[in-house]
Amino acid sequence: MATRIITDSAADFDLDTARRRKISVVPMTIQFGSAAFLAGKNLSNDTFFQLLQEGRENPSTSQPAPAAFLRLFEEAKAAGDQVVAILLSGSLSGTLQSAEIAKGMCDYEPIYIVDSRSATAGMQILVNLACKLRDSGLPAAAIAGEVERLKDKVRIFAVIDTLEYLRRGGRLSGFQAGLGAVTKLKPTIAVRDGAVSIVGKSFGMAAAVKHLLKLLEEHPIDDDFPSYFLYSSDRTREELLLPRLSEQGRLPQRLHYCGIGPAIGTHIGPGALGMAYVQRV
Repeated sequence: MATRIITDSAADFDLDTARRRKISVVPMTIQFGSAAFLAGKNLSNDTFFQLLQEGRENPSTSQPAPAAFLRLFEEAKAAGDQVVAILLSGSLSGTLQSAEIAKGMCDYEPIYIVDSRSATAGMQILVNLACKLRDSGLPAAAIAGEVERLKDKVRIFAVIDTLEYLRRGGRLSGFQAGLGAVTKLKPTIAVRDGAVSIVGKSFGMAAAVKHLLKLLEEHPIDDDFPSYFLYSSDRTREELLLPRLSEQGRLPQRLHYCGIGPAIGTHIGPGALGMAYVQRV
């Protein structure tokens, strides 16, 4: 009995990596006006951010329908395989609910659905662990249990370059966003308990990166797990953070890169940078 690993497009896996690691990715729908796209299928990150910056209003994002999960669950059931589905935080999307509905419709017990309580590369850390355990021969129930144990140690901290997209999404007033632009205010966000929260506000990018470095020091990186430099649309943002970590002797030993996609990029816009990793305890 094989184990199938499923996630959704909010994990921001590129298609080649997902295919190579035998991960099934259920896409979210991104709507720009009358045009609908499937994230990671017919909408690349580059195209998404181009469309985002060209428009005056934010796109809408829609969770996958239960049918998208049901198809994969039914395929596993027919093959007699087990399933571990690691999905976008239930506090950020109804994706988890869609999967739960599909599981009920499928009426097949060995389907284990995990609320990642995370997003983007935070999800990748958990999915990659699941793949490693699957390849070692661990059964689905044990894999899901190990992922559940790790997820509360996953940390995401990032600096937002512009408040414009928080304004578009209704999270800030026009006055607040305008004031932030004038003062060059750069919020620091964290994914905590499955939700995105603002954990700092700095005047200018240099001060914001300094605050980010402080957070990374207070919540140290565990090099037993891979870490990810996060960026939205501009990978050269690494020059603002990674050399500083290197100077301090705290550059992660297992460092990877992850471009933030539509699920989070819709709200934070281009130019963001940060880290996703497992905290050392």
